[in-house]
Amino acid sequence: MKKIIICNIPMREYVANTVYSSEDRSLLVSDKPYRYPINSLLSQAVNAEDDLKIILLIKKDGNTFHEKNTADYKQEIEEVCRNTGAKAEFVSIDTDFSQEKENHEQLMKRLVDEIDTGVHIMVDITYGPKDLPIVIFSALNFAEKFLKCEIDNIVYGQATFKDDKVVGSTICDMIPLYCLSSVTNTIKCDEPEKARQMLGSLLEL
Repeated sequence: MKKIIICNIPMREYVANTVYSSEDRSLLVSDKPYRYPINSLLSQAVNAEDDLKIILLIKKDGNTFHEKNTADYKQEIEEVCRNTGAKAEFVSIDTDFSQEKENHEQLMKRLVDEIDTGVHIMVDITYGPKDLPIVIFSALNFAEKFLKCEIDNIVYGQATFKDDKVVGSTICDMIPLYCLSSVTNTIKCDEPEKARQMLGSLLEL
């Protein structure tokens, strides 16, 4: 199966190996440490019939930490492929670390251009600046609506701290948040109070 994997590459210097736990039975993860939660999931979810197109989103801020972080990601996924028989190709999309409108538009267009029609998509939004998930959600909404794609998982590695040290890491699926961000698009109403009622009914489904 052809799958698109979208992953934000961190800009910070050090990304630790972590064993991720899962409280979601639909998210099977490895008992081995990974830097990227999506790779812990993929190690259990892919097989020799899968072709992975991995889109790495890189924000450039003047430092070069992203270069090692990108190499670490590729090393992890290449090991996953050796163990599972899956095949992977890599696409890097680099944009400036800037909040300019044109920068966001450029990223969304380049991301949509790399998403093939009718594929399954998995995303890792654990790392990167706060604007990236918003742009990604917009691109996913376009892919789902116009490119006949299916969004399988949007994962986030949640860390628990004690005395400024990580004492636990859990993988979470943010699909419900993605659905929440687009629920208002389904409401067609000109009356404020009726719109509130319709929103409440949708959220209760």
